[in-house]
Amino acid sequence: MNIFYSHRSAFTLAEVLITLGIIGIVAALTMPSLIGEYKKQETTARLKKFYSIIQQAILLSEIDNGPVEFWTKDAMARDENGNFDQAANNIIAEEFFDKYLAKYMKIIKRGYTTENGRSLFQIYLSDGISVIIGNGGCIDMMVDTNGTKNPNFLGYDRFVFLLCPNKTPALNTYDASLNKEQAIAKCETTPQYCSRVLQLNNWEFKDYIYPSVKIHMY
Repeated sequence: MNIFYSHRSAFTLAEVLITLGIIGIVAALTMPSLIGEYKKQETTARLKKFYSIIQQAILLSEIDNGPVEFWTKDAMARDENGNFDQAANNIIAEEFFDKYLAKYMKIIKRGYTTENGRSLFQIYLSDGISVIIGNGGCIDMMVDTNGTKNPNFLGYDRFVFLLCPNKTPALNTYDASLNKEQAIAKCETTPQYCSRVLQLNNWEFKDYIYPSVKIHMY
């Protein structure tokens, strides 16, 4: 008997196909969850980074322009009929941004984009984050954590922040007085408030429920 020889039975084709099928089913069941978790972690990292960038820009600007509570911002512009004047408010937002924030941020692109027939002032940061900046009661900033990539819905990859020079703190989310339960309820139907939920969670998606209403703009 040859001591270097031993009989080994090979897998049949059917067994190989069954094994591959099982692997495929397991992958199909687990991959969406893994991808979803990765996207949440990526969004968390980008929101934290954006918040840090804006806070740092405000601090640096205060050295040159004085405390943020004394920064000047024109009131929301309206036309002769009392309606929101998009073009005039774009100019106000861009001038405020140029005066107080632009030189303290690393911007790779800026210009205007069109959404739902509205022309909007937009900047792009070096890591792919885009920010639409508008003028209302405060300076509104809609942060898109993945730039132009889908889904482009509030509460999913877009989140709203407010810069209000006359409030403390000046940089905040919609209605910073909301507690977590109140913010979650608001986020469900009015996704402008979803950034408040994340703010209370240190920008992490703990207990986060994506809003049922899917809208692009605030």
